[in-house]
Amino acid sequence: MNSHERVCCTLRHEQPDRIPIYDSFWTDTLSLWRTQGLPTDVDPEDTFDFDIRVMGIDASPRFEPGPLEEDGDMITLRDRFGYVVRKSQTKSRTMQFLSHPAASSEDWPQVKQRFQFHPNEPARTDIRAFPFRLDMGVTWPEAKQAFDQCQMKQKYILGSTYGPHEAILRLHGFENTLYSLADQPDFIQDMAETYTDFLLQTIRLCLDQGIRYDGFFMIEDLACTQGMLFSPTQWRTLFKPSVARIGAFLKDHGLDFWMHSCGNAEQIFDDLVDCGLDVINPLEAKSGLDVRHLKKRYGKHLTFFGNIDVIAMSQSKETLEGEIREKLSVAKQGGGYIYHSDHSIPPNVSWERYKLIMAWVQRYGQYGTP
Repeated sequence: MNSHERVCCTLRHEQPDRIPIYDSFWTDTLSLWRTQGLPTDVDPEDTFDFDIRVMGIDASPRFEPGPLEEDGDMITLRDRFGYVVRKSQTKSRTMQFLSHPAASSEDWPQVKQRFQFHPNEPARTDIRAFPFRLDMGVTWPEAKQAFDQCQMKQKYILGSTYGPHEAILRLHGFENTLYSLADQPDFIQDMAETYTDFLLQTIRLCLDQGIRYDGFFMIEDLACTQGMLFSPTQWRTLFKPSVARIGAFLKDHGLDFWMHSCGNAEQIFDDLVDCGLDVINPLEAKSGLDVRHLKKRYGKHLTFFGNIDVIAMSQSKETLEGEIREKLSVAKQGGGYIYHSDHSIPPNVSWERYKLIMAWVQRYGQYGTP
């Protein structure tokens, strides 16, 4: 069974030969691992034969990206979504957002008109992610070549970018968005609908170029460890219609619907199922989510992608093996589970420890293994 078949079988809630495997890593984790034995010219995706490949989708208003200031390891840059951020160039750390293009509703009309395509512009998809890139991207033939290479390896291919809430955070700012949810809901809804319109046009453009992803992975942080960032009622009123449109579009075009949300957004899991969601990630353990419990409640409707606690990864071998064995033994039953850490692998997990993690995932992820 190849990777594409394995993931598709899992999403049908059938049992393949083993659970599919994919993971994410902090930038400084990979830098450290390259001093511990990971070859400089090899990616962990290839080392461990991950089943999934992710291509970035650029549904931005395409402000011109570029560096504004560099100070040692720190860089201040403008992203193609128009915000200005100060961040580390070598470490995955909390970023300092300095400005946003639609900081007020008065700024929105000028930003809104930027959501359009232009003749001969670079491709709207690439094997490299788009956030924080300082170049404008690749040509459509180059993007198609990258897609074809993933397909030749028989991988399951996701196209990925922000959902409506995450896009608004980039355009409007985190605190501004929380205030506007209460004070200017019509403004928030207009931004959500405008972005969703352009997102669907962008996905359609990629499909028309022959880049036919297997699924769409929506990056949409809606929660923290204590629960939703704002009320489920507000989400249902202002964002659910847009998410439902995304789900309907994907179903019409034969794409599976995947979503990433940090924290604990279980309050809207039933709503997400209503919107056509197929896969939820990363299911942060420290937020109270446990795939063994989620499987009982939502296992007929959702595939779970994650929940292996990164905190346990730096604890004793016995604790870590128990985390993997006990969760996989329940989550994998009847299909519907894909291995992923419950966020991203931090640098306190050594290269040797991660190889051990992968060995246990392979062992306990086999069907027919307790």
